[in-house]
Amino acid sequence: MRLRLLLALLWLGVMAGLASIPGPDDPSSGAIANAVHAVQYAVFTIIVFSLARAALPRLPGRVLLVPILGLALLVGAGQEWYQSLLPYRSADPVDVLFDAAGAVAGLTLGTAASALWQRRPQRQLAAG
Repeated sequence: MRLRLLLALLWLGVMAGLASIPGPDDPSSGAIANAVHAVQYAVFTIIVFSLARAALPRLPGRVLLVPILGLALLVGAGQEWYQSLLPYRSADPVDVLFDAAGAVAGLTLGTAASALWQRRPQRQLAAG
């Protein structure tokens, strides 16, 4: 569990570092930036979902979805606020929408992977 917590904190650092880099002046790079936002938050929610499942193993995974999505939105809004303070960046509410889309994708993948992982031992026992 400590490794997952460390990974979550490191990933937050990566996201903060990426938010600190001056954005490109090329307006056509918007699609790439939106995809980067979505991927960042998909990875973030997968890590946090894994951490929460390890910390609270008896709690059904579906109970964790809304709080983790809320955390991702809070981090996304915080990241945009942080960027508004930088002279070479600006805040864009649309980025938070891509953060949310990535978070939903990450939670979907995390939930599916968790369900497959939980079924794995049962199949092995049934086959044996």
